[in-house]
Amino acid sequence: MSIAEDSPYKVLFDRDQKSASGIPAVTFIEDVEAYLKDKELEDVFKMLQDSHGKYKYFEQKLSGNVSILTNRAKQLQETIDVDDTFSMNYELSEGVYSSAEISKPQSIYLWLGANVMLEYSFTEAKEVLRKNKETADRQLRETIQDLGFVKDQITTVDVNISRVYNYDVIQRRKKQQPTSAMAPIEK
Repeated sequence: MSIAEDSPYKVLFDRDQKSASGIPAVTFIEDVEAYLKDKELEDVFKMLQDSHGKYKYFEQKLSGNVSILTNRAKQLQETIDVDDTFSMNYELSEGVYSSAEISKPQSIYLWLGANVMLEYSFTEAKEVLRKNKETADRQLRETIQDLGFVKDQITTVDVNISRVYNYDVIQRRKKQQPTSAMAPIEK
């Protein structure tokens, strides 16, 4: 959400407040009349709607990340909890699997990503998995915090939209009142 420095709409975003991942905070519009003084109402509505859409996108993305990180942390914990003896399934050929019981393995091969597999001793592998679990847990906590932050920003944008809309309705009614007051009353 980059706002040009000379834009009259830049006040909507507080540069000092950001989430852990750098998502900017929305400023609550306290005095709608003062805020709209040198701005076009339609432009403000468009800006607020755009902001709302962006925050909803962030919310959706972060919710997906929470799900992914939760599953990753669960899988890592299950892998860490493996004892010296464990069962596993392996593929003999396409669609044909067999199971084997492995006791006291000498080494473990771990996929590290980007088509990289490394061989570790059993204890080293558990340590690598523990570190990965800690990282996944930290990322999950940060993502949940960001999700809460984004939900707060969505609420603030919704309130800003409502306040600007209500202000517009009041102004339109004020403009209509003098003309309706002058209309003759029919008997």
